[in-house]
Amino acid sequence: MPGRKSKKSKFKKTFIPVLKWASAIIPVGIFIYILYYYNQFDFLKARIEQARSPIVTTVDSLPAGTQQMQEATLGKIRVAKNEWHPVGGIAVHNMLIENASATPVKSAEVEFKYLNDVQAVVTSKIVTVKTPLPAGKSTKISGLSVGYVNGSVVGCDVKVLSVKL
Repeated sequence: MPGRKSKKSKFKKTFIPVLKWASAIIPVGIFIYILYYYNQFDFLKARIEQARSPIVTTVDSLPAGTQQMQEATLGKIRVAKNEWHPVGGIAVHNMLIENASATPVKSAEVEFKYLNDVQAVVTSKIVTVKTPLPAGKSTKISGLSVGYVNGSVVGCDVKVLSVKL
């Protein structure tokens, strides 16, 4: 029966490499088919970008008018009084914000610049005050926690950066 053994060895010698190649190629082919099926080859297509020129209408100019109104209102809002003290390294502020404009404000972004003994800025923080500011009135905000401040901080400059109407 020596002939039967040689046929088996020839079969094994050819079948095993074919099986190895098939096990390597078939998953790659399936992966490429899945990418094709789910349209993931868009990066191969040439992209044509078109220049768009926006047409300004009355609807589009509304945000520009709102921006001008915010800037006009921002000039009339100021921090009249600012008292602060550190509590465990956290700065707690009691402020009085005056709104001298004719429009009420929903919220304001306030910048706090903490100064050391030579009046150099140690750190700067921006906080959104969500307390509504009625038109033509002063609003007291107490217990406003700004965040961690260094022990060398001796002063604080406050400025209103932006408002939301």
